[in-house]
Amino acid sequence: MQKTIMLIFAIVVLYSCKQDTIPVNETEAQIGFKVPNIVFKQLLNDTETQSSLYDYTEDVIILDFWATWCGPCITSFPKMSALQEEFGKQLKIIAVTDESPERIEAFLKNKPQQFSMAIDNDTSINSYFTHVYIPHYVILDKNKVVKAIVNSDFITKENITKLISGEEVTFKEKKENINFDPNKPLGTTDKPIVYQSTLLPYDPNMQGMTNTGSPSSNRLFTLNTTFTAMLRTAYQYSYNRTKENLKHPEKYTFTKENRYSYEMIYPDHLYEQRLELMKNDIKIVSGLSAKIETQIVDVYILQKIPNTKMNIPVSTQQPNPDRTMRYGEGITLQGEPMERLRDYYEEVMRSPVVDETGYDKVYDIVVKWYEENPEQGINELTTYGLELKKGRRPIDFLILSDE
Repeated sequence: MQKTIMLIFAIVVLYSCKQDTIPVNETEAQIGFKVPNIVFKQLLNDTETQSSLYDYTEDVIILDFWATWCGPCITSFPKMSALQEEFGKQLKIIAVTDESPERIEAFLKNKPQQFSMAIDNDTSINSYFTHVYIPHYVILDKNKVVKAIVNSDFITKENITKLISGEEVTFKEKKENINFDPNKPLGTTDKPIVYQSTLLPYDPNMQGMTNTGSPSSNRLFTLNTTFTAMLRTAYQYSYNRTKENLKHPEKYTFTKENRYSYEMIYPDHLYEQRLELMKNDIKIVSGLSAKIETQIVDVYILQKIPNTKMNIPVSTQQPNPDRTMRYGEGITLQGEPMERLRDYYEEVMRSPVVDETGYDKVYDIVVKWYEENPEQGINELTTYGLELKKGRRPIDFLILSDE
């Protein structure tokens, strides 16, 4: 009996020594390496208001990097809450965001969750767990060793069970082209390009992105998307104003086999013709045809609130050329027409929106969007004496066909 106890003790000591030999990567998270004792300076939805990573003794820790404007992030939350409830003290899920505590508290009021939220205002946590696109998941074991860096598909009950029991789990690492520069041509050359159109196959290390060009850039591109999406870009029609009449829809589903990256570099004098050139390129390569057709359909009408005396002052500012817009976050208009606001609400409402406000100048407007509570986002319009109402109107649609 004493020999058995000694043997068990020796095995435990040997295992502990083995774990202690795993080095800490102080620079960035790396699979197979320990992470340093990261401090969560502000926690919400937790019994503690702050903590350190090494305070946690759970068998598995999942760091879920997210934002309230990220639709796929929010879509995964019911699954994450269910896993946290099921595994209890064996699992610790911490959702990390660089948004304000006030925004996260508002989100939790609308969409209560069962796991902790960490506010990363100085982005130190995001910077250590390097990534560009969210959602982004990092899985640690109880010794704070990085076991996996994955997409949401990997986060399942079966995989968590295996990780808790100490089993090795096969996974596909989420890799990103951190050094991707959207300002550099996809096709490289050591000489200046006068004109070029390029089509490349799907790149798993590159996120979808679109830029329709400007007089100063001489370049347009749309990355990792389908031919149907490329034609929507070329015709400047949103998904909500496009209808597909396809005999072979399987050729245009959003799978890696059906996704490509297109780029055009053009001289100054072709700027106005660039989208026509793109249309021809994509139709020739894909075999698709396109036409414009008017149909009467259900829409949202952007209008003044009846009997309101409020008027939006005309802006004296110029549009901000450096504006970035996350559709799930809201929009800030600076010296821009009402059409931009209409376009925005059409995108987040996922339905055609018609502007009947009568405003025909440029304006400064700031509205927030709440992906978890669309009605709250619609109510933002009342600040400007505006509203969205349902109705029926004739709308021009882009009709795509493979006949």
